[in-house]
Amino acid sequence: MSKKRSRGVYFLVILVFTILILTVIILTYSGTKNLTRLPGVSVGDTFTYDVSSFWSSSAANAVAPQGLLEINQTESFRVTITTISGPMVTTLDTWVFKNGTEYNSTGLVNVETGYNSGGFWPVVAANLGKDDLLHPAGQNGITVNETITREYPSGAREINHFKLNYQGNDENFGYFIAESDYYFDRATGMLVELYDRSTFLGANMQSAILWKLKASNVWVVS
Repeated sequence: MSKKRSRGVYFLVILVFTILILTVIILTYSGTKNLTRLPGVSVGDTFTYDVSSFWSSSAANAVAPQGLLEINQTESFRVTITTISGPMVTTLDTWVFKNGTEYNSTGLVNVETGYNSGGFWPVVAANLGKDDLLHPAGQNGITVNETITREYPSGAREINHFKLNYQGNDENFGYFIAESDYYFDRATGMLVELYDRSTFLGANMQSAILWKLKASNVWVVS
């Protein structure tokens, strides 16, 4: 075999080898991006939130929405993980009011599709990263904007953040535009904070709802 032919065979082998490596990398990356989303919580985990609302209006004789007033009668909202089956998470949701009364309901969330029923829906899959789809089998197309680190008494935790902008029409106050910031614990996929702000253009009204995790048996919040 001539040196010229040997050199050609050598380069051909290198080319084929390079293509194989690139193929493996692409398939690995593609497979990683399309992995089934699974919960990071366990049965028995509990998460307790402070829930509050804010309201303002420049309209004369404006009256605060009853729903926002009722939110501020909440002492706490507790979520208990009751069952897990694949991507499905079932929760027991307990509203505790300042007058001492409680109200229980059941929630169901599919972290793969985003389908939910019941009261508490902000549960996502574990270990998501920047630009990952929250619900790859769903239709909303929501992705993680960034992953940040927060310090807690029990140590640092990674938090996923995404922002939503949307609009709608309220039957009582008309057209509104809204902006929401969601913060999820990366390891468990549970909501840490939610800030939802709405502006009702026709009613000259602004409202906001805040959810903030204050206790959990998974880590020491504060």
